[in-house]
Amino acid sequence: MTMPQADAAPLQQAPILVVTRFSFLGSSGWKSDASRDPELLFTRDRLELRLRLFRAVTLPSLAAQTDPGFHHLVLTSDRLPDWALAALTEACLQAYGDAARFSILASRPTLARNPLRTFMEQRFPGQVVVQVVLDDDDGLASDYMSDLRHQLAALEADKPGLGEESPYFISYPLGYGLVLRGDPSGGGAAGLYLHRYPFINAGLVLIGAGSGKNILGIDHRAAPRRFGAKVVPGKPMFLRSLHDFNDSRVVPGERWSQVADWEAEPGLRSRFSCLFAEDAPWGRPGMEDQI
Repeated sequence: MTMPQADAAPLQQAPILVVTRFSFLGSSGWKSDASRDPELLFTRDRLELRLRLFRAVTLPSLAAQTDPGFHHLVLTSDRLPDWALAALTEACLQAYGDAARFSILASRPTLARNPLRTFMEQRFPGQVVVQVVLDDDDGLASDYMSDLRHQLAALEADKPGLGEESPYFISYPLGYGLVLRGDPSGGGAAGLYLHRYPFINAGLVLIGAGSGKNILGIDHRAAPRRFGAKVVPGKPMFLRSLHDFNDSRVVPGERWSQVADWEAEPGLRSRFSCLFAEDAPWGRPGMEDQI
């Protein structure tokens, strides 16, 4: 793992925790019926799809980070079937090759912010934690963590003590949407779109005390405006998946611009290599109908 330099600013040394909810039963901001109904949430078809995209998008995007100095917390339910928990654990082990780089927390039904707070208080007592939220079917650009460290260093120089008393946010508004279902115009079942949202939940960062407000206990649109945020323009930094089991029914709209011939898009292969994996589910003929 990347070690902080001896003369690094304190905020730049803060632990980075990537937080992913995987079939969590409780209140966490999800809007789908499945998030509140265990009979829907834990159906085999749904779990197999979530595992397929977790393996194809989320894990490879994190394993490919040029700066591996982060920990990945996967928050799931204590009612998750044993076969799915075993598959989830094995997927993380295969991706990281080191059990110390991730944690899987199976929680009872509750507010998602509660087990996250307990985890941070135990693992990072008294520390400011840089929390990155990432859903189990979304991914990050390979240079996301290295850019985040750069942003943290710049913020420390400008705002000493940031996050100690109240949270502060970093948002990367530009990213891609990987559409794996038919779009309203009747176009193809799979496509890549570029879009920009000021405070999207994909890769949103909260800097704050582990015992305080956390990334699973805020309104991701309102909280950054209330507490303060840095919006980082420039390169696309996240990849979100749209499919028939999404927890929110987002569809391509006016803010979405389709990327034609995206396989030839400059820089895409190096920064989002998961899109080009030989075993990617959307790369097999007819597979888009199963997603």
